[in-house]
Amino acid sequence: MTSRTTEGDEMNDDLELSTRLAALEARAPGSAQPPALSHPRRRGRVAVSMAMAPALVLALVATTAAGALVAVNLAQGHPGIQNPGQPMAGIHMECMTPTDAAAALAAHGFTDVVWQIESGAAVAPDGGKGDTTTVQQSTPPAHGFVIPGSLLDDGSVIMVVDQRTDATGVGDCFGQPMP
Repeated sequence: MTSRTTEGDEMNDDLELSTRLAALEARAPGSAQPPALSHPRRRGRVAVSMAMAPALVLALVATTAAGALVAVNLAQGHPGIQNPGQPMAGIHMECMTPTDAAAALAAHGFTDVVWQIESGAAVAPDGGKGDTTTVQQSTPPAHGFVIPGSLLDDGSVIMVVDQRTDATGVGDCFGQPMP
């Protein structure tokens, strides 16, 4: 095949270039499909996570509802032992020492008593939150402000004794010196 070319003739240069390009493309290996990516697509993982989203939301809602139910069942109110209509109404244990309050409880038949002692400082010297500790024991402490407690369902009583440095007492004996 001879072609007639004339230097500087743009038409001839384009025709020759097109012919050579067509011949080169015909000899090149390949297929009609575009090249594939070397890594497979991850569409399956996205589909699985999207399918699991409603199940996770349902589990979250169920956990929240169960937690609320447990909290409601744990937070049971009990009548104060000195409330009107209760066995120790009008005794004024808040004015007694812890040992005197224990004797008054025993005189009324309450021998299963848990004494919760609050000690430390409720307010830090800089005005922030203080450092308090709570201890429960079966014998009354020697000193502190008695805070009448509650009568529990099993007949036991829980009493609180405030031994914190800034304690002031409660009820009729509010502001009195610590017994």
